Amino acid sequence: MSHSGLVLLRQLADRTGLTAGLSSALPSPLGGHDRGRVFADLACAIADGARVISDFRVMGDQRELLGPVASVPAACRALKETAAGGDRRMRKITAAVNKARRHAWAQGAARRGGLPPVTVADRGLEGVTCIRLDATVVTAHSDKERAEPDFKGYGHHPVIAACDNTAEPLAWMLRPGSAGSNTAAGHLRLLGDAITALPPALRRKLMITCDGAGASHALVTELDRGASRHGYQVTYSVGWELAARERASIGTVPEHAWLAAIDGRGEARERRADDACAGRRSDRRRPGAVLADDLGRGGGVRPARVPLGPGPGPGRPGARPRALAAGPPVAGRPGRDRLLRLLRAKPVQHR
Repeated sequence: MSHSGLVLLRQLADRTGLTAGLSSALPSPLGGHDRGRVFADLACAIADGARVISDFRVMGDQRELLGPVASVPAACRALKETAAGGDRRMRKITAAVNKARRHAWAQGAARRGGLPPVTVADRGLEGVTCIRLDATVVTAHSDKERAEPDFKGYGHHPVIAACDNTAEPLAWMLRPGSAGSNTAAGHLRLLGDAITALPPALRRKLMITCDGAGASHALVTELDRGASRHGYQVTYSVGWELAARERASIGTVPEHAWLAAIDGRGEARERRADDACAGRRSDRRRPGAVLADDLGRGGGVRPARVPLGPGPGPGRPGARPRALAAGPPVAGRPGRDRLLRLLRAKPVQHR
C-alpha cells in the first residue's frame, strides 16, 4: 500500500507528545478537526514529500489506512488561524515542538548514551552539540508573498539553524529574497532560538559554525560572551581562510574586471570609504560576497571586499574570481589596491 510509512510517522508524532502539545497550543473550532492533529499531519505530509498544501490530499485519500484526515481547505484554514494568532501563538507552537523534541532525544540518548557524534574532517566528536547557521535560496516560479529578486534568481532567502548531530532544524527565519546573508541581528536571534530549543543539559558544550557570508563582528562577540560563562564551553568556526591560492587568484583580477556591486533590485550597493568602515559592516552586501575581515588582527586593518564568485570553492580546482555583479566600472579603486597590499603582506590571523 502506498504511503504506508505515514502510519509510523503519525505514531511517532503521537508518542513523542507532539500532537497533544500542538492541540494544547492551538484552539480548535467546535465540531471541527483538532488543530494539533491537522498540524501533525501536515508535518507528516512534508516528511512524505509534500511540496505544496494541495499535496496534503494524499493523506486524505488513505482513509482506510490513516482514518479521518482534514481536507485541504481545512488545513488552509488552520494555517490562517495560526497566522492570525501572531507571535504569541507561534511561541506556544515552538514550545510544544521543543518539548516533543526533548522527549524524543531523551529516548534516543537512553539507548546509546547521548546524541550522535558530530563529524568533522572524517572524525566523530562525542559529547558536543553542533549548531550550524546557514542561509539558503528557495526559488519561486511565480509571485509569492515576500518573494523578491535574489542573487540566484527570484524567490525567498530563509536562514536556518540546524543541529548537526541529528540533522534536524532547530530554528529558522523566513525572509524575502533580497535579505542579506550577513545580517547580524537575524543571526543572533536565530542562534538564541536554536539554543533555547536544545535540552538544558546539551547547552553547556556547544559548537557553532557558519560560513563567510554569515560571519559578523556581532556574532563573534556574542559567541565569545557565551564561551566566557562559567561552566560553558563554546567552540566556533566562522568564515574561511584566505590561503595562498585565494590570494594569488585575487591578484590576477584585471583592472577592467572590477565592477560596482549591485543588489537584487539592480541598485548600487552601499559603498563606504576605508576610514568609514572601521569596526563596522554593511548589511547591504549582496549575498555571496566574502569579506577579508580584520586581515592581520592587531594591525588596525579594516574590512575590505573580496570579489570571489560562487564557483568552485577552496580545495576545488578551477576556482576563478569574477565580478560580484554586472555594474559600471569603478573609477579609482584605492580599496582594491589596499586589499592586494594586505594580502601580500601577511597571512590571515584567527582568534
